[in-house]
Amino acid sequence: MKTFTLKLSALTALGIVLGTVSATAQEDEDFFIRNKYQAVTDRAQPEFDPLPIRLGSFQAVSEVDFSLGTTSNLFATSEDEIDDVFLRFAPQFNLDSDWGRHALGVFGSVDHLEYTDTTSESRTNIRVGADGRLDVSSAFALFGALQAEDLVEPRSNISSLQNAEEPIEYSRLGGEVGARYESGRIRIRGALGLQSSDYDDVELTNGLIQDQDFRDRDELSATVRVAYAVERDWALFAEATRDESDYDAPNIFNAINRDSEGTILRVGSDFELSSLLRGDIGIGYQQYEYDDPTLTDVDGLAIAGNLQWFVTQLTTISSEAERRVIDPGIVTTNAAVQTSLNARVDHELLRNILLTGEARFTNFDFENINRDDDRYNFRVGASWKLNRNIWVDGSYQLTDQSSNVQDFTDNRFLVGIRIFP
Repeated sequence: MKTFTLKLSALTALGIVLGTVSATAQEDEDFFIRNKYQAVTDRAQPEFDPLPIRLGSFQAVSEVDFSLGTTSNLFATSEDEIDDVFLRFAPQFNLDSDWGRHALGVFGSVDHLEYTDTTSESRTNIRVGADGRLDVSSAFALFGALQAEDLVEPRSNISSLQNAEEPIEYSRLGGEVGARYESGRIRIRGALGLQSSDYDDVELTNGLIQDQDFRDRDELSATVRVAYAVERDWALFAEATRDESDYDAPNIFNAINRDSEGTILRVGSDFELSSLLRGDIGIGYQQYEYDDPTLTDVDGLAIAGNLQWFVTQLTTISSEAERRVIDPGIVTTNAAVQTSLNARVDHELLRNILLTGEARFTNFDFENINRDDDRYNFRVGASWKLNRNIWVDGSYQLTDQSSNVQDFTDNRFLVGIRIFP
């Protein structure tokens, strides 16, 4: 595998150059502010928004979610569907500085699902992390982040093993460091990230152990984005990303060398138009090359974008689109092209009642195996803000997957209460 020495040197040089340039004069007008409109979910409501707790120069916001839900197809199967009832307990917190310069924040969450009948499917997801920003000058800043996760894959995941005794557990540890420069009509951002993933082996219903070491990997990525503001509310950008994945060495359970190198190039625009639209859309080309000569390289169209339409002050429509190459976590294939489209409507029925409707389509086009999945997700929900400390939520979600390997349909109902201490 190649190293990131040249990329790291380039980012270091970029930081030195930007640090020098940041001393120059700047235009008074900020060409990259995108706050002309406000989404329904972001609008401040002082009588209902939780009050942060001040801890010196930090502010803390905590939340505890108690929910009751049902699923019609716990194991995401096409036959012999099993339904169940679950209880959800999900506390979380955010602690952020409110300094005039620089920034520091920490966060953590626990998300536990306890099934009443099939207790072997109960799971707990844990996330902790921190992020910060060092403002070297008004134009130049350094930033960084760290995050650790201990997670469980849902049975509906494309990598799920239908004959596994329990869901697959895994952990991730990662972070990034980078630099950002903004002056006048120019904005430049460079970041270097590292993420390590470790998957636990899983016992099958026949008593055998399914090795998951083939999914263990270290992923290193470098991204640079350069933007130029043509006008106050409209900027063009070019973005380049280089990914390198280093997997555990092949063994008797996995004969494939999955190490890869990927390049993604995109150009696009971020904007906030007078026609009540705000977005960030990039289109380009991606290519992934694999060290194993038996594997076919993957290339093609790369898309990443989001768009918001502020229909009225009470209604916001949001959409997202993405096309990227992923590791599907299946022993017989190394890659899949994931194409996702999402649309969401948020409507403020009353000042303290928010309605939500969402639809998502995802296609997984697998390499080297005869499999193609189309997944549809539909969700409707409502949030009733009783006061600053108590919100009540309810939702219904339908997931339907059409596949020549794993067809399934799952209906989920959820009602819960969120408490902000």
